[in-house]
Amino acid sequence: MRRAFTTAAAAAVAALILAGCGSDAPSAKQKEYADAVAAADPDDFGDIATNDLASTLGDEGQQICDQLKISFADAAAYAKLARSQKEASALIAAAVVVDCPNLKSKLPPS
Repeated sequence: MRRAFTTAAAAAVAALILAGCGSDAPSAKQKEYADAVAAADPDDFGDIATNDLASTLGDEGQQICDQLKISFADAAAYAKLARSQKEASALIAAAVVVDCPNLKSKLPPS
């Protein structure tokens, strides 16, 4: 009886550990941001699977919003790191749509 309990407890712990290992999957918000980025710049991002793009971008949308709270120039400089102007514009536009619509007024007129 004691051995059965120990085996059951060990199995439960192993299941919890394995469930925790799957937590690297992108969140729904990250997937939404990735879809918005792909829609904003389909030439550069459209062929990348949503989960792959979301995993790559991570919380970048929120980070861009944090920079946009300071100024558009800061957000643009952050988004341009190792990216083209077109890609950076898509990242900023997607961030505003998904993560911080209240900061739309910070964007320059188009």
